[in-house]
Parts: sequence; structure tokens; C-alpha cells
Amino acid sequence: MESATNGKTLPDFEDPINMPIVSWSDEYDVNIDKIDKQHRHLLQLVNDLHSAVEARIDKDELKHMLVGLVEFTRTHFSTEEQLMEQHDYPGKSSHLREHKMLLRHLSDLVAAVSQGKYPTFYSDYDVSTDWALLHIEEYDKPLGIYLNHKRNQ
Repeated sequence: MESATNGKTLPDFEDPINMPIVSWSDEYDVNIDKIDKQHRHLLQLVNDLHSAVEARIDKDELKHMLVGLVEFTRTHFSTEEQLMEQHDYPGKSSHLREHKMLLRHLSDLVAAVSQGKYPTFYSDYDVSTDWALLHIEEYDKPLGIYLNHKRNQ
């Protein structure tokens, strides 16, 4: 399976069950209010899912949470894609490929849980946590710079 992290790793996070696995920092702001709000919500969903996996919640509940993550991720990606289209973003094609790959991976996780498999946090689930911050850094920040530059022209 392709890695949404492109071989890169995030800094080590402390991982007690009661702490978020992914914490928001202003360094992740892309300075597009709607996108930043969605990113914060996305990270909250990732943290909630992490807690659920660590607590070994019922597979049906886990599937419901994963489906919610997929649905919100689609909504978020749609927001970004509309902005890319409206503003003729030159990095659109690679950004869209990344969206497609990430959604495929999340859908694969839903399918695995539907088949009775329970993801382990640091194997099946790792890309589902890491991708959020890596995607922001590698794809959304350049989009934010481009959109803010166009807005300030």
C-alpha cells in the first residue's frame, strides 16, 4: 500500500491514552480561516479515533467513527478542491492525487474493520494519524501561500 507520508516521519509524540496523538500548533495554520477550522476539527476526529482504538471499542462503533472521518475528510477535500479550481492553483493535479490516495487508504481501513479486523495503532492506523499533519505541511501550506498571495494582489 502506498504511504501517504512519502517515507517521512513526524516527530515522536508522547502517547499516553489520555493525551492527544496529534496536537494543533499555529505552525499548521494555512491562513485560510475555513481550511484552518476544518483542519482543527479533522485533528480532533483523529485524536478521538486514536483514543477509541487504544480503548479497543466495539468494531461497529469504530467503523462508525471511521466512516465519520471519511465523510468529514471528503467535505474538507472538497473545500480545498473548490478553492484550487476557483483560483487556478498550479499544484492542483498533485494535490488531487494525494486526496484520492488518502481517501482510498481511509476507505480501506473502513473495509478492514467491516471484515472484522481491528487496526493496531502503530501499523494499520499510523498513516491515518500522520497523514493529517504531513498533508497540511506538504500540500495545504503551499496552497494557503498561493491563495493568500492572490488575495493580497
